[in-house]
Amino acid sequence: MLFDEKIGALVVGETHLSAAQADEIQEALGKRMDIYHSPNPDNPSTRGVAIVLNREITNTKGVKVWYLKPGRAILAVLPWHGRRTHTVLGVYAPAESMEENKKFWDELYDMWMTMDLPVPNSFKGDLNLAEEPIDRMPHRKDQEAAVAALARFKRLLGLEDGWRKVNPDTKEYTYASPHNTLSRIDRIYVPSSDLKHYRDWSISDAAGGLTDHRLVSVIVKAPGAPFIGKGRFTIPVFLLRDKKFLEFTSMVGADLEEKIANSPEDAKAIQNGFKAFKDCIRDFARVRSKIAIGALEQKKRKLQQQRKEVLN
Repeated sequence: MLFDEKIGALVVGETHLSAAQADEIQEALGKRMDIYHSPNPDNPSTRGVAIVLNREITNTKGVKVWYLKPGRAILAVLPWHGRRTHTVLGVYAPAESMEENKKFWDELYDMWMTMDLPVPNSFKGDLNLAEEPIDRMPHRKDQEAAVAALARFKRLLGLEDGWRKVNPDTKEYTYASPHNTLSRIDRIYVPSSDLKHYRDWSISDAAGGLTDHRLVSVIVKAPGAPFIGKGRFTIPVFLLRDKKFLEFTSMVGADLEEKIANSPEDAKAIQNGFKAFKDCIRDFARVRSKIAIGALEQKKRKLQQQRKEVLN
């Protein structure tokens, strides 16, 4: 998921990993990613929070990390564009009781009041707390003391719920409990003053069956950074196993070989023919890729739309 979705920094809660297991993952995938893991010291098979960096698209040199609360909170300053940095706070808040949840936010508040900690540019994770009734289905209020403690911590850092700011009335949820209730307990908070630099807020099913939580994501752009588009079209890998695409490619390729054989001395004609061959394959790949995945994608989008209509 980290690589397929091109995620630069991923916060993972409820990792259920020991330090040794996290080291094994780092050793196996260290060329592609870095994992900063904070396990539960009493029982590594429970709790745990990690920040995972995609080395293919993220600068991972000189990362500074604070392990604030073992298994619960981790802070990392990431090198970004030029001399800029991006500070990430990852949390997995207590779910045992609202009293423990409140205590967690109070302790984080005290840390920022007494320690020389940088203000996060993004604060994300599983908060095990909904701030508003709309974020639960059926609608209900969470314990006011816990909500107030989180609100106080947010005010101290000047952060707000970016997804809710962009979608003020939308009902969307990140977790479905075994008791058939829904909640939006996974959130990303960003500085209110920098909200304009965050775009494409999303709650998606990209995580698939890897977790019982849905993925919350956002794209952040450095102020003054040049616009970077989607890049050039590339032929999807699955088309290399598509019978119709392979038959078409073989046919067009055979035509090109025949033209080359008939005019071996005309270098310009050969180059023009090769370019026309590539353009033809590219155009066919665009059309064929939409047809090949069309039925599945249409079914997926239809189900997603039905879910939105039911919720809203």
